[in-house]
Amino acid sequence: MSSEELFNQFDWRVTLDTAPLPDGREKKSVRVHRCDSVHILPFVSEDKVLLIHEFRPFYQEYIWMVPSGKADKESDILTAAQRELREETGYQAAIMTPYGRVNLSDTITITNHLFLARDLSHSPLPQDPDELIRVESMTVQEAIEKVLNSPRVHTPSGFLLLKYAREKGL
Repeated sequence: MSSEELFNQFDWRVTLDTAPLPDGREKKSVRVHRCDSVHILPFVSEDKVLLIHEFRPFYQEYIWMVPSGKADKESDILTAAQRELREETGYQAAIMTPYGRVNLSDTITITNHLFLARDLSHSPLPQDPDELIRVESMTVQEAIEKVLNSPRVHTPSGFLLLKYAREKGL
């Protein structure tokens, strides 16, 4: 495999990569690289979760999603998940369980790390200065409806909620 850097600024890197196919041919593709992200499904009770309603300025609208963010300040992904949960909801989890990973594409190398958060206690961190977030408690079924009916669907949130609902038979 070979790689040629095309762009590297603002925490984003774009490369032109070449990788072998099993039959001897090669595939070339432009690939986008950035730090991984975390997505947390926080439970306030057995049947209620927290969802955020966040204004996305480049969409110019609010979308529903699970607390999420870049894992760019810590080397440990679990620590990043706990920080994002505290920043976006004001809660920390005594139990933060890894729940899988999702990649949107092989050309976008960002891995989305999924977590379930339980046994929450109030422990806020300041929100990022460019975020506008409202937090709401609801059932998993209500959360699925809100995320899937957002004007723009946050894919990792939808996947996390649907995976959980399917495994629990909801």
